[in-house]
Amino acid sequence: MRADEFRDSAEVGGTALAEIADLVNEVHGAVSTRLFDLVGPVGAPARALHDAVSAVAFGSTRLGLRTIPAVGGIVAAALRRPSADSVADTVRGHFALGALNGWMGDRLAAEGRSLAADMTLRTRTGRLRCTAENVVHDLGGEVSGRIVVFAHGLCGNDRAWGMGAEKNFGDHRVTYGSLLREEDGWTPLYLNYNSGLHISDNGHRLAESLESVVAYWPVPVTEIALVGHSMGGLVVRSAAHQAAADELSWVRALRHIVGLGTPHLGAPLERFTNARMHALARLPETRPFATYLNRRSAGIKDLRYGSVVEQDWSGFDPDERLTDRCTPPSLLPDVAYSMAAATLSREPNGLLAHDLFVHHLSAHGAGSNRRMGFAQDRLFHLGGRHHFHLLSDPLVYRQLRSWLAGADGATPPNRDAV
Repeated sequence: MRADEFRDSAEVGGTALAEIADLVNEVHGAVSTRLFDLVGPVGAPARALHDAVSAVAFGSTRLGLRTIPAVGGIVAAALRRPSADSVADTVRGHFALGALNGWMGDRLAAEGRSLAADMTLRTRTGRLRCTAENVVHDLGGEVSGRIVVFAHGLCGNDRAWGMGAEKNFGDHRVTYGSLLREEDGWTPLYLNYNSGLHISDNGHRLAESLESVVAYWPVPVTEIALVGHSMGGLVVRSAAHQAAADELSWVRALRHIVGLGTPHLGAPLERFTNARMHALARLPETRPFATYLNRRSAGIKDLRYGSVVEQDWSGFDPDERLTDRCTPPSLLPDVAYSMAAATLSREPNGLLAHDLFVHHLSAHGAGSNRRMGFAQDRLFHLGGRHHFHLLSDPLVYRQLRSWLAGADGATPPNRDAV
């Protein structure tokens, strides 16, 4: 862990502990206020003493919880080797940063924390450097004009595509990307991004990143496919939409957008959380819990109804009660949209017609009030599986390969290479 990461970890940890202390203090205050109100004026002396003691106790506790870890982190950071590796260079650290960014990545970015994940396009061995002399080297010399980009979901990272590979493919190094490279000549890239930011912000950054990649690609790019798991499917849809609006060159080579368990119409867990926070906010004793949980990231709140462009959230209260303000879907012409849904049940119906997080109707964009208009022959259902099975499953790979080859659906017409 680098010195700046160690320091920021301590400061973020201290802030988190202080926020928990605030939560306890506010709940304690609300409960005691209700009790003293019941006693009436006769309890006034005891109430004054109680409030004074509580103010000192919680104030000193909060100061200690915020300050001591921060000071300790600064001291420890000063003693660390300048050449220390980043926490993101370890597997556990990479996954931990992904989870942290999913929960509070917007705050980390706004505060300029070193723990905020930068958007990067990566190979399976490291970051892709977008310069003419480095692209071929970073890709190990294996470069084709067909690029497939994989985008992880909320709280994830680019290594998520290897989850379950040992069990399902017999080799922990296998991903959909590596199989597509070996069997069909695609060049895979893996997106790593701060999933706590607005989906539209990540979509804009991905669109700009792909413009740089295509500019330095050593061979003409003839075909681009974007594959997203969960939130990643919304990010790639957003990137394509914004790239087309901005007339970026890479979108001319875009042929496929694939969503795996993507909540195009929103995620029920986020809608449930939003509703429960309003219920908790009604009482002084439970209102602090609502305040605390409403600190969840903008990225999480975008999942309520599947916001993909700035107009879906700009100018609105992110914590308002259950209102779908998403703009009508805008699908690009000449791009094949293919969507896979998993359900815990064998059939896509009943109480278990979801993958733990996303209902199959949302993954297929087929709601009663809003429909995405995806072609029926490009919808796939995987029964008896959960959300994360979609990351590494032979049946999903077989369907993905078929889609990218143009089978079982209309293939967009060829366009000039970029």
